[in-house]
Amino acid sequence: MENPLLGGRDDRTEALLGDSLRTNEETEEIGNATLDRLRQQREQLEASAETAADTRRVTRDARRTLKAIAWKVFREKLTLILVITCLLAIDFALAYRLVTHHGSL
Repeated sequence: MENPLLGGRDDRTEALLGDSLRTNEETEEIGNATLDRLRQQREQLEASAETAADTRRVTRDARRTLKAIAWKVFREKLTLILVITCLLAIDFALAYRLVTHHGSL
């Protein structure tokens, strides 16, 4: 319906209004798609944060275990050094006794 006073403006106005509505719908679809992608990214970031926290816990536990193992190895080495020192002292004492007593203990 064209208004003779407006000179075809109704058709143009309707066309512009239709274009505006289509643009609005497209913009809404793009916005919804963007929101969906942002939700997915948030979920990925949250999962990554959980994985990082788990990794930190595992690393802390592993570090604690390695320190315990290192301490145990140190104690065992110290014990071996003491045993070797005692055995050497006994060997030297026996050797001295053998030398000073002409071969008899």
